[in-house]
Amino acid sequence: MFDFNSIFLISIIFLFAGFVKGASGIGLPAISLAFLTMFTGIKVAIALVVMPGLLTNFWQAFGKFKIKNIIIRMWPLLICLFIFSLLGAKVLVNNSEILTLLLGIILTFYASFSIINKKRIIIPLKYEKVIGACSGALGGFFGGSTGTFIFPLALYVYSLQMDKDEFLQSIALVLISASLFLGIALTGNKLWTIELFIYSTYAALPSFIGMYIGRKLQSKLNEGFFRKIFLFVLILVGFLIINKAVI
Repeated sequence: MFDFNSIFLISIIFLFAGFVKGASGIGLPAISLAFLTMFTGIKVAIALVVMPGLLTNFWQAFGKFKIKNIIIRMWPLLICLFIFSLLGAKVLVNNSEILTLLLGIILTFYASFSIINKKRIIIPLKYEKVIGACSGALGGFFGGSTGTFIFPLALYVYSLQMDKDEFLQSIALVLISASLFLGIALTGNKLWTIELFIYSTYAALPSFIGMYIGRKLQSKLNEGFFRKIFLFVLILVGFLIINKAVI
């Protein structure tokens, strides 16, 4: 399926996506899909993202907070995420062209909203589970159909009363679940073959290298400045994907 040039391109894309994740805690699926869909169909791109997303989030999920407590806090989100990932993958089977456009719109909207909305919104404790279930449903549908779960899941977790370490651990756990559910959904709809699994597993290697570099540089970079650069890159890539879809 892939020649040497394709494998080299995949390596560079996931190296950069891993770097972004290492420095910011999120962004590997969004960045990698944004570039992959310029060169492959969205179905292949989504399949390639599964293993790097899963394995890098396993690394990020281990920390000082107990995973059990995070699961108890977020179980409505996780259940809805699973159900709607299956539904989203059903949509992917017959609508891959229009979903390329949808992915570009989602990336552009997410990045633009994050730049404009400077004030952090905190979700009251009594509404966490209801809003979490809705976020899981929406994130699962978009994730299953486009491969990127970052919207609205990252916004939801960011809106909870957590410090930086707990946020990074929590978003990693949510994205681990998302990657697992996506793999199940793609397999059930015959969109993930053994060959794609092998290439997806390979893509985890440059992702880990990039993530390691990103983590090393994280403490040396101004996080606010890096966040703005990252979001502007997402907007640019989103527009490029939209342009590719409509032409």
